[in-house]
Amino acid sequence: MQVAFRRLEDRGEVRRGRFDRGFDGEQIPLPVAVDSLRAIRRLEPAGETITLSAADPLNLVGIIVPGNRVPAISGKFIKFRDGVALAAEERDTIISIAPQENLSAAIAD
Repeated sequence: MQVAFRRLEDRGEVRRGRFDRGFDGEQIPLPVAVDSLRAIRRLEPAGETITLSAADPLNLVGIIVPGNRVPAISGKFIKFRDGVALAAEERDTIISIAPQENLSAAIAD
């Protein structure tokens, strides 16, 4: 497998390295993914808040996103602002997974 990835890297089809500190080992993304990560890192925070189902595969809170692990259970939701996990919600109950100053802003949205 390593030989195949080295050949792809030699042809410029993939990049090898460590691009995300949250993952152990070497990562092998397409070159466009590396450019996208760099572009996102340079963006100014827009204050955008999104809500994600805790059952969504993108629920990486407590895995690679800082915060307490939120179980992947249907009916639970996670609020993010500018990529930072603020709070987890279950119906009318809010569970803090972020510093307290961020929690009040999450509740207001």
